[in-house]
This record gives sequence, C-alpha cells and structure tokens, in this order.
Amino acid sequence: MAYFDIEMACKEGFGERKLVSMIQQRINSLSWDLDTNEQDFLTSYAYQDLRYYLLYKFGLLNLDSENASFELCKRILRDEDSITKIVDEWFSWWVVKWRQRVKLVFSESEQVNSDDNTSLMANVDSILKNIPKKLIEKLRREIVIELIRQNEVCSLDVVSDFILRTTLNDLVNEYGKDGIIKLIITDITSIRLRLLRRIMEVKDSNQPLVILRVKINSSQPYQGAQ
Repeated sequence: MAYFDIEMACKEGFGERKLVSMIQQRINSLSWDLDTNEQDFLTSYAYQDLRYYLLYKFGLLNLDSENASFELCKRILRDEDSITKIVDEWFSWWVVKWRQRVKLVFSESEQVNSDDNTSLMANVDSILKNIPKKLIEKLRREIVIELIRQNEVCSLDVVSDFILRTTLNDLVNEYGKDGIIKLIITDITSIRLRLLRRIMEVKDSNQPLVILRVKINSSQPYQGAQ
C-alpha cells in the first residue's frame, strides 16, 4: 500500500476499525455468556487499553495525540501480522487483569461507598484547576507508562486517574492547597516519587480497583475506581 493510501486510510479510521475487530474476535472467543450489548461494551472498554499498550510498545505515548494516532495507524496497516501477535499477547494478560481488577456489581444491595469518592473528586478538582493542563497530561502519561511496565494493562484510564487523584488528595491533607501548588512548582520530583509509590501499591495488591455497576437491561454500566 502506498504512503498516500495509508494516509487516507488512517484519516478514514481503518486502523482503529482493525483494532476494534481484533478485540471483538477475541472477546467472542471467550467462554463468557455475553449478549450483544455486553460484547460491545467490553470491546469499547478494552479498546482504549489496547491503544495505550500499542502506543507504549512503539514508543509513541509522548507524541501529541494526532501524530501518535497516525504513527500507530501506519504500523497497523503496514504490518498487521506483527500487530496481531502483539494483540494476542496483550489480550491473554488483559483477561487475567480484568478478572483481578474489575468487580461487577449487579444488585442495589451491593452498595458502593460513593460519598468518600465524591468528596475526594471535589477536593482534587479544585487543585487540578490550578495546575497547568500540560503538566497534568504529562503526569497521567507517566502513570500509564509505569502501570504498563508493571503489567497493569486493564482499566488504564480509570486506574491512572485514581492514582493521580488519591496521591494529590494525600498531599493536600499534608501540605494544604497552597502548599501543594508550591510543591508542584518547586519539587515535581517528590510528586513523581509519590505517584510511583502508589503505583507499586497497586501492583502489589490483588484487590479489585474498578467497580462496574451493571444495570439490568441497560448497556451503560456505572464505572468508577474504589
């Protein structure tokens, strides 16, 4: 396929559709009893994790989103066989981590303690507004990269957000809101060390980190980190 054709194909989303198809095939091959809506949800859920994994494997996570997507698409279309092997490797481990990290809640009696999470989110949101957006995005990427290095390949968006927010919340409790802003400006290394410590805690834990509250007859379950 010529370069121009690849560029056009990528603009039209061919690479993304190939990845989605690969995930669908593997999810359909599982012995799980899933209806069409559940299969679609799981495919969508897994897609972002696979995308992060491939960007990591090819050293593209530090590129801006548009260039990273284009470079990844070129690799998918030029060498689908190699991508397929990587997806096979990833999916086998992703299923293991899904079973370990994700808890499905089916009934109202299985209550999720959301009050603490809501308070934490509100507290940290006010801090995030005062931190440069590019720095937050960089810290999130660094968390995702380290999670993958530690074989955490499932629920990367949710888990990385949980790690960032809980770490910042701990720092707010220690230094106050003004103190943490000063710390970010003067000693970002200490923030990174705290994040790494929390990542290692996640790695060493066998507990579920993500709760999906499944609504019967609905294809949109609740999602959140504990």
